[in-house]
Amino acid sequence: MLDAVVNPLKLQLATPYHYFDFSILTKYTFTTTSIVIKSIALFLAPVWFLSFLDFSKLTKGAILLVLSGLMQLYSLQDVASRSYILPLEWSLTLTLTGMVLLIPAVLFLIGGLFGGAKKAITSDPYNIPDDESNPEESKKDEEIL
Repeated sequence: MLDAVVNPLKLQLATPYHYFDFSILTKYTFTTTSIVIKSIALFLAPVWFLSFLDFSKLTKGAILLVLSGLMQLYSLQDVASRSYILPLEWSLTLTLTGMVLLIPAVLFLIGGLFGGAKKAITSDPYNIPDDESNPEESKKDEEIL
């Protein structure tokens, strides 16, 4: 809806990151709102999709990191070369989405790295079941004898 009301951007930006200057953001408020709304949708889509897959946290983090990098590199190429295969608004949306996707990517990577360390630290190296803590296992042992 906002894209229909707003004229296409005709800015000459060196990189897509130059748009995110406060003076430009406030000058083009409807376009900025449109970029933010599209970025939220593009941010939620891969995170939501990955929540259904049974990958490790480390794999999810790597996927989001690669996706973030590809989004930012594509928009950087599109804006710097002034080819504008996508409209400038969509290139700026990809830039913002790529920057924000770095947050869950890093969190997944840290969770994946420290999750394995936590499991290694908290596991019992001798695997001796405690009769008082798990009565079902002690019943199974008695049945075998």
